[in-house]
This record gives sequence, structure tokens and C-alpha cells, in this order.
Amino acid sequence: MFPPNAPTIDRTLFVRFVLLLLLLVPPLSSEAASKNYSLYIATGSVTITASPVTGNGAATIPSWGYTDVAGGPGKVPGPILTAREGDAVSVTVVNNDSRSHNFVVKRVTTDTSAIPAGGTKTYTFTAPAAGAYVYYDSLAGNVNREMGLYGIFIVEPADGSLSAWAGGPAYTSAVSWVVSEMDKPRWNDVASSGGTVNTSVYKPNYFLMNGMNGFQAMGDANTSIMGRVGDVALVRLVNAGQYSHSLHFHGNHYRLIDEDGVRLASFKELDIVNVPPLGTVMVLFELNQPGVYPMHIHTAQMETGNGVYLNGVAAMIAIEP
Repeated sequence: MFPPNAPTIDRTLFVRFVLLLLLLVPPLSSEAASKNYSLYIATGSVTITASPVTGNGAATIPSWGYTDVAGGPGKVPGPILTAREGDAVSVTVVNNDSRSHNFVVKRVTTDTSAIPAGGTKTYTFTAPAAGAYVYYDSLAGNVNREMGLYGIFIVEPADGSLSAWAGGPAYTSAVSWVVSEMDKPRWNDVASSGGTVNTSVYKPNYFLMNGMNGFQAMGDANTSIMGRVGDVALVRLVNAGQYSHSLHFHGNHYRLIDEDGVRLASFKELDIVNVPPLGTVMVLFELNQPGVYPMHIHTAQMETGNGVYLNGVAAMIAIEP
């Protein structure tokens, strides 16, 4: 480190200088931080594009959603919220809609009271164990949620490592999937026009992956699993719908590592994962066979958008050598 003939005083000064730098530069820390979010509840719409194969199937579905843009339309799903274990999380929700709404994080928050039209409420909580959580509007039965008021809350390990949890399985990349469905004629069209939804009749005709139809989702870089042979993808998946969604991976089996916040002692090797309404899972997908593969839902109707094939729940898996 030092020149062989360096005077002792120079070495002493150098050591003092290094020690001073260590005191001035803050070390990497896993201590809790503060995460602050502002969400706005507003009306919006979900755009279903036409099938590139048949040219039909385009639709616009009226919706409600959370957005992080003041004055902007509601997004479906809402913005991805993230924190590390132990962080102090604050979410201020502004209701820009004409109806009452709320904000609930399943397995995390307990306040289900309403935010009146034009009102504001701040929710504060400590980020729980690393994993995937679903947030949503729990009011009006399932109507507000079905209309698009939902999203994913991701909690990462306190140490910031690329692992599912501290000391848990490691990954190379991660994707977030929010699956859901909508009954346009009987729920969305009626509720958006101020009518009363007959909640005893629910026949969804659109099935969504991250708020998109299958063709859109397969072309979306943030939704697709992409990487090289040897990589490992962590998929954080929440079901914001009212139907169970069974997702089938091509190209390789995956390892199911977490169900609704329960970390599995023995990881399950599967190719289909069933996620119940408001359920969450985390899976590890190893990229070990070059090629392009689909991930699709294993119910034929849910692969469609109002009957148009592959305008339902789907995503792409692209693996390079």
C-alpha cells in the first residue's frame, strides 16, 4: 500500500485521512427509512386493443383507479408501491371521484372506513415481511375493486439484496403480475353511469394481465420474463379479481416459494399456479432453455377478451443463450 521508504509520519497521516473518510461517508445500512406516496382516486378507462391476427376485439372499458398523477385518470392497476422491511410507509389517498372509496392493504392495514368524495386520508404503517401484497378498495361489496381500484405493494428485504427475503432464494430479475377480470356490460358500464350493479350476476368477459390484454402484455417489457440461460426470475403475483386464476408456464417448471405470505419450507416444482381472489404468490422461474415461450391462463375463456382469443391473461417468456 505504501512506498517502501515512506516516512512513518506519512503513513500516520494517510491512516488518519482514511479514518476521516470512513466517518464522513455513511455506510450502507439496512436501517428503516420513510416511504411516502400520494395516490389519487379517479375515473379512467381500460383500452383493449384489437387482435393483430383477426383485427377485431378492440374495446374501451370504463374504470376507476388509483393514480400517482394529480388530476390524471385512474390507472388499472394502480402504481406499484415498494418499501423495505421495517420502513415507515405513509400513503396519502385523495378521492377525486364522486363516490366514497378507501384503501386497504391485505394482511397489513385494518382501516376500512370511507374517504368521502373530495376527501383525503393518510394511512401509515410499518412495512411487513418481504413479499407481495395486494392493495384495493374494499367498499361497495366487490364493485369498487372490480372497477379497477387495486394494485400491488412489494416489500423487499431490509438488506436490499436480490433475494425473495433476507437469507432466502436469490434472483437475477423480477416482474410483478396483477391479474384481474371485468364484466363490462353488467358491472363497468352500469357503475360508471351511476347505476346500481346487480352483484348477484357476475359474468366477466375481459381478463387482464397488469391491466392489459394478452397481446399487449406479451409485448410489454415490464411484464415479460426476459433474460439469459442461467438467470432466475422472481415473479410476484397478486390476484385482484373475483375468480381464481391458474397460470401455466411454458419452457420450464418454476418453484413456488410463498403463498399469501407463508414461506414454504419445501419449495414446490410446478408448471401451474392457482391464485384465489385477493391471493398472492411468489415463484422462482429458472431460465434454462433458450427460446420464446408463452405464459397463459389455464382456463380457455380467460384466454379471451369478449371471445377474442389471446386477448385475455397472457405474458411472454424470452430466454437468450
